[in-house]
Order: sequence, then C-alpha cells, then structure tokens
Amino acid sequence: MNVLMIDDHVMFLQGMKNLLSVLVPELRVETAGEMSNAVKLVELAEFDLVLLDWHLADCTGEESIRRLRDAGCMARIVVLSGDTDATMIRNTVDLGAAGFIPKKYSSEMMVAALQQVLAGRIFLPLETLNAAPPPQVESAAAAGQDPRLAGLTPRQMDVYRAAARGLPNKLIARQLDIAESTVKAHLTAVYTALGVRNRTEAAYQASREGVRID
Repeated sequence: MNVLMIDDHVMFLQGMKNLLSVLVPELRVETAGEMSNAVKLVELAEFDLVLLDWHLADCTGEESIRRLRDAGCMARIVVLSGDTDATMIRNTVDLGAAGFIPKKYSSEMMVAALQQVLAGRIFLPLETLNAAPPPQVESAAAAGQDPRLAGLTPRQMDVYRAAARGLPNKLIARQLDIAESTVKAHLTAVYTALGVRNRTEAAYQASREGVRID
C-alpha cells in the first residue's frame, strides 16, 4: 500500500510516519509539508491512501481535497485535525473525505483508528456517530454480506465502494469507464437499498457498521 501524508507540522508528520512503519512495515510512505508538493507527488505516483491535515498553512481543507482530485488522485482521503466539531467533521465527509481522525487522540486511540483505516474501513470519531458502540466482531455488513445490498449488481457495488472512498462522480465514471449519469443512477439504487439519502449518510453508516470499502 502506498500512503501519502500531508501535514505542515514536521514533528507530527514524522511521528505519524514512524507509527505507520511500526504498524505495517511494508507500507511505502511519502510525505509533503504543503499542498503544492503533494499535488506533484500525486501526479507522479499512484497512492492508495492520503492522510490530510485539514488546516494547512497554504491551503484550506476544502481546497486541498479539490486540488488532489483535480490532479487525478483516486486514493481514499482521510482527514486529521485538532478541530473535532461535529459539523466540521460532517463537512469533511460531504466534501469527499473517507474518514476523520482527531489529532488529540492518545497514541493507543490513534493506533486503533489507523488500523481501521489501513484495513479499508471508514473511521469516524465515536462521538460523531451518536456514541453508537463500535462493532465487537465483524458483522455480516462488514464481511460484505449485508442483506440490504444483496439485490445490487456487481457494477452498482463498484460504484458504492468508489463513492464510499470519497471519489466524486466524475472520477468514478472515469475509473469504471461509464457515464456520469450511470454513476448517479447506480448511487440512487445504492441509497435506496441502504435506506439513506446521500453519500454522507452512507459513509456514516459504513463507519458505524465497520464496512470495508476497498
């Protein structure tokens, strides 16, 4: 797995890189201290996961996600921030983040969050999920056997996973070689099956249930 970490706090960046190397020694981790350098890295190599500081000195969080996607980044983007306001966290998901990890977490909680992310799941702070208890064992949904999705086609499932990773419709269409209108139609079928109204609600549900999206 190739990981790109973007953060302008050098000590935090190095600490996270060291932590990742301990968790998964075979990870290839690149780092960038500003968005301009991150965009150059994305244009040169493919990444599976981006860990993004939401408050870079040279770029807002919203602009950071837009610039990464405009550069063709297909990776899951997980936001890290010291700001843990529930509305702000939901906004990051609205904008395409596939998870959020508070920087204030203890080392043990940070490890647990990173393990969820590296396992292909959406991590969101428990308090953001209305204090719903985390799954103790892998549920049918987490194992990819959610009965609500049983009636979906393989292509609809491909679109669901891509949307859960935070890809906008345009990039999903490019990745799957289908029209954007087809992406929208498939997402409508997914939302109906899950009983949600949009991709943000689908992401929160996936996080709550421990669904794998890779």
